[in-house]
Amino acid sequence: MKILFTKISAGLLMLSATTCFSQNECCGIYLKANDYISHKLSYPADCERLNKYKITTDPIFQPDKIAIRQDGVTYRIPKDSIYAVKNCDGSIIRMYAGSEYPLLNPEETIMIYKVLGGSESNDGFNKTKYYFSKDAQGKIEDLTIAKIKAAFSGNRKFLDLVDLEFHSDAELSAYDNINKKMKINSVLEKSFTE
Repeated sequence: MKILFTKISAGLLMLSATTCFSQNECCGIYLKANDYISHKLSYPADCERLNKYKITTDPIFQPDKIAIRQDGVTYRIPKDSIYAVKNCDGSIIRMYAGSEYPLLNPEETIMIYKVLGGSESNDGFNKTKYYFSKDAQGKIEDLTIAKIKAAFSGNRKFLDLVDLEFHSDAELSAYDNINKKMKINSVLEKSFTE
């Protein structure tokens, strides 16, 4: 009877872990880029249990750590050992070089990040700054035509299409409503099909 109970308990535990990994509502952290690519969360939680789970990305007394409170236990993990945080709303925040970068397009090749700045522009509004990484493992850089071209210097078709489609850095953060993705990724895909 004891063995049967142990097998049932283990099966239920595996089922709940699988359910959590397969649902978008699950939250936790990705320790490495490969974990992000394979959707392998560490410290995962079912968001329905959110009252017993909390991720804090900027604790007051330890700004260089992530605090995860799960079932009454708090874990503190250095930010520099974390690739990204996935929140219950599905949003993903990538940790890179001591900063946090909210990801706009988690399922696309060229990853676009949108950071709301603290300083005001001339018109009195907070500045929004866009960044990109060539892929999930790439470094995060300012989203500019020059940096996109440098990152993809080996893809001549893509460079030509960038020249045709984008006339300013600001256009690089445009969304392609027809293909339901960031326009820069539509252009990248086009470079492989033409």
